[in-house]
Amino acid sequence: MKVINKMIYVSLIFILISCDGQNKNNNSTDHKAKNKMTEQFDFKAYEKRTSAVHRITKNDTIIEMTFIENKIGTYTEIPPKPSFLTIYKEFYSNGSIKKKETYIGERTKVGISEYYDNDGNVEKVDEDKKFGKVKYPQVLQFLEQKGIINTKTGDGKFDKDERPKFELAFDDKNGRKEWIISIKNGQKNDNPDFSGGEPVAFVDLEYKMDGETGKVEEIK
Repeated sequence: MKVINKMIYVSLIFILISCDGQNKNNNSTDHKAKNKMTEQFDFKAYEKRTSAVHRITKNDTIIEMTFIENKIGTYTEIPPKPSFLTIYKEFYSNGSIKKKETYIGERTKVGISEYYDNDGNVEKVDEDKKFGKVKYPQVLQFLEQKGIINTKTGDGKFDKDERPKFELAFDDKNGRKEWIISIKNGQKNDNPDFSGGEPVAFVDLEYKMDGETGKVEEIK
């Protein structure tokens, strides 16, 4: 009986040790879940600024940083070629990320947008759901056919003065899905307006592309 009692006692000790180990593991997991690690605004890099907009390069990505009235920080990220996308991020005053959006052009969100609360919880939005059969890569192919860009090298996103050479907008109102494509200074100004001073020599050339069929029409 003494041997049996001793075996039971030892077994109980092992069970208690096992349960304690599991509790420690569970507590560790809970702690990690409650303290989510999110991207932070790089205050050290921004302190080196010489102007309100501080430009740095990180992993071949150009990042333009701002911190507005000590309340909100922003990143505008230009990925390396051949990408034609731009990533926009906002940060809370404590430096934690608030939102992340990816744009084609300056107006149209694509991919997955991320929106964070103060605790680091994220809500994700699939921006591509709003498009029809025609997605932005097909629109870029149209611009390449027009000789505006080169999708393999990434050339053509900006002109020599770093201004956008084209703009894209997506319209899904009134039950229609359309891409509006603007080629900056894409045609001669045949109807100059002299009332406002010296007329411009070139104006934007605009097209609309059906978001389902890909059919293109020039906007007169």
